[in-house]
Amino acid sequence: MNKQLQDLRSIMAEEGIDYYIVTGSDPHNSEYPPRRWQSREWLTGFTGSAGTVVVSADHAGLWTDSRYFLQAEKELEGSGFTLYKVGLPGVPDYLDWIKNSVEQGQIISGNKEVITIELEEKIREAVRKKGAGYISGKDLLDGIWSDRPGIPDAPVFSLDLSFCGKSRMEKIDEIRKVMQDLGVEYYLISSLPDVAWITNLRGNDVAYNPLFLSYLLIGAEESILFIPEGKIDSALKDQLLEDGIKIKPYGSVTGFLAEFENSSMLMAPEANSAGIYHEAEKRLEIVLHPEISSEMKTIKNETELNGIRKAMVKDGTALVKFLFYLESNWEKASLTEVTAAVKLAEIRGEQNGFMGESFGTIAGFEDHGAIVHYSAEEETAYRLDRPGILLLDSGGHYLEGTTDITRVLTIGDSARDIIKKDYTTVLKGHVNLATAYFPAGTCGIQLDTIARYPLWQNGDNYLHGTGHGVGHFLPVHEGPVSIRASQPSKPLKEGMVLSDEPGIYREGNYGIRIENLVAVKKADELSGGFLKFETLTLCPYERDLIDTALLTDDQIKWINSYHRRVYKELSPYLSKEENQWLFRKTAELKKPIHG
Repeated sequence: MNKQLQDLRSIMAEEGIDYYIVTGSDPHNSEYPPRRWQSREWLTGFTGSAGTVVVSADHAGLWTDSRYFLQAEKELEGSGFTLYKVGLPGVPDYLDWIKNSVEQGQIISGNKEVITIELEEKIREAVRKKGAGYISGKDLLDGIWSDRPGIPDAPVFSLDLSFCGKSRMEKIDEIRKVMQDLGVEYYLISSLPDVAWITNLRGNDVAYNPLFLSYLLIGAEESILFIPEGKIDSALKDQLLEDGIKIKPYGSVTGFLAEFENSSMLMAPEANSAGIYHEAEKRLEIVLHPEISSEMKTIKNETELNGIRKAMVKDGTALVKFLFYLESNWEKASLTEVTAAVKLAEIRGEQNGFMGESFGTIAGFEDHGAIVHYSAEEETAYRLDRPGILLLDSGGHYLEGTTDITRVLTIGDSARDIIKKDYTTVLKGHVNLATAYFPAGTCGIQLDTIARYPLWQNGDNYLHGTGHGVGHFLPVHEGPVSIRASQPSKPLKEGMVLSDEPGIYREGNYGIRIENLVAVKKADELSGGFLKFETLTLCPYERDLIDTALLTDDQIKWINSYHRRVYKELSPYLSKEENQWLFRKTAELKKPIHG
């Protein structure tokens, strides 16, 4: 059992708390919180981006999804935490587990600064019938986390209108119209991606995310940005004031809201913390409503879409340069999974407007590729010094947009028939989704089957989602849209950008995932308001792993057309040797001739 768990149980006993919940999030319900709030990792040693921890006097559990099953098993070993694999038959979610375990009179608690309004109500409801109580509590880790990081102090910068296509005042005016329709005077935004999108500001407070700690309060006449002092220089502050946005200290938001009386305020229950809600409701009429800006930012305007297309050319150029380097040098470059990721980041960094990786690169060689969100470490990383299959999932932030791409590569002579069958089957599902037509109003859950069907025909499946929304120079995971089998989301609309990433994972052998980003657009060739996808990503598939006998004529035609486009778009930015390599990789596919 680790010392952190022992210390937490001691302070729980002192506070009279029987069950303590740790979400691993921050006061803004961020998927990737600043280091100060990476409590799940500090407590358990688990480094995945999703999971919930529940600690009682005699049991400690971590609940996470299929992306992290293998990773969590390794990282939790010897920690005192039991892994619960969410989504598997017979595995209760953590609320059901608490409901089944808690006894009458016992107390459940969590840090009110990071437990959302929505989650707090779910917890209360889960334990109410058992006669247990929930306390909107303090941060118990603060008393035992001696070297806890402080508030990040990275500066904030303004994104030029030429990149975002709509001014901050235009966006605020659109939000105010919705506020008027809802009959509220104020709107508090806690979601960091939403604050960044509305204000056209970006920062560097969160690894792999161009975000900054803040709250934004929008009123009928003016707005207030609550942000740590020193992050905005005087010139930007003057610019924000001209646009009707005042600046106040980050930590003053709760006290400031307490000054309001007899006013109505909108708060999003899925984004705002229970702590700030309970303080605000003492004096304000709170209207709970989903984040107004959440869906607005998912629909990219033409400037944003054109920017993303430009980013894809830069990113595709970098990928091809790296793939050419890897294929040409793997025997002599002494690369590992870690150093290969570093080399790719270096090549991306040569592109104008590159602002950093959009997530930590997943470079999984051979059986490491079967770990869906594998994270290589120096001590255990494989060397790329022998023939094998490499799964490479990576992405970049550019001023023009954000990218996310997965390719599976052959190193040396490693294209065995079983791997080619698996790769081509995944490719079939990937292409099926990329070429789908669907009526307006369709949700992602209705499209998910299209990508899975070729795998199902072989008795295979994957447990992660097929697609997630992607921000515009914002987090690579952007709700509320997705393409998932078990999670209904908002209908897909023109201008939304999502991933298309089916996969198959052979534990102990290899993993295959193929991912492009796609944009939703009108299908003008069809009547009746139908939509389709525009493929944005530019990078060749692995020809050596494609078995054309398993593809339909239409699938081959689409892949050939895509490869012609990849060559046309990227070749002007490549050296002579790189061009020759890309020409071979995008050469026309043909059905085998039998007879």
